[in-house]
Amino acid sequence: MKQRKILGLVAAAVLCVTALPAPAQAARTAPVIEVEAGDGGFTAPATHTSGPTSFRVSSTATGDLGSMIGLVRLHPGTSPASFTDHLGKVFSGDPEVAVPAGNALMDEAELLGGAQSHPGRTTTFTARLRPGTYYLLDYLDFEDGTPPGPEALHELTVQRERHRGHAPRPGAFVGMSRTPSGPRFHVPSEIRAGAPILLTNHMRQVNEAIFVPVRPGTTRADMQEFWDAAESGEWIEPPFAGDPVGTPPLSHGRTVVLQAPLEPGRYALITWVFDLTDGVRLGAKGMHTLVTVK
Repeated sequence: MKQRKILGLVAAAVLCVTALPAPAQAARTAPVIEVEAGDGGFTAPATHTSGPTSFRVSSTATGDLGSMIGLVRLHPGTSPASFTDHLGKVFSGDPEVAVPAGNALMDEAELLGGAQSHPGRTTTFTARLRPGTYYLLDYLDFEDGTPPGPEALHELTVQRERHRGHAPRPGAFVGMSRTPSGPRFHVPSEIRAGAPILLTNHMRQVNEAIFVPVRPGTTRADMQEFWDAAESGEWIEPPFAGDPVGTPPLSHGRTVVLQAPLEPGRYALITWVFDLTDGVRLGAKGMHTLVTVK
């Protein structure tokens, strides 16, 4: 009798759980905005509701770098023309041009990350949207140092109406900070393929995080040699061996959840950004590491 009573209580509990409405059993995923990018630009909606939102970026671009879609929010008083002018100058190879422009960007906008994508390999990033005006852009439109103008920004109006949904649960965490040894990435030595990655920028400047496959046998010393050569103006053969994916710059204190098509293998985690205090590339200061994706 006692055993049957216990079994009856267990069965009743199971029925109660299965009778719960779906939202109570599992968190709703964040709604998805489709961004389709190519050589002629990209398309995306003009409006959306507020709350955690995923941007799924697909690309048909023919260049080696694919498309790098980013999300920004301008500070009050900043014009799109001023922002795009400074963004174009950030890509200059001359630190005397890039550093002042980078510091101006930090005063003008919040850079909220994004996703680099290649044909046949979509990348998704998730950010929390508050009501207001945002802009989407392809950072690669600015890489030649000549800003295409404010028309390169796609306006996204986020309404006060709020949707329900949650960002994907991270399977790995990546931090960016300055340490006594210099600027560094903080990342596990191994990451599971397909796991969402939560990236946080603790540096008091903008910075990016890019995963790129490396040749077999590549060491951190090989990578440091490459960055040292780049800093001195000598571009030696890089240790990289595949398409880069990751997030374009994040402002200080900002986070983004990245779902990138990382296949099993060995990757370098790098940044091409200058240190905005002295104009030295962060990579030359040791901001690079090796990660295994399993």
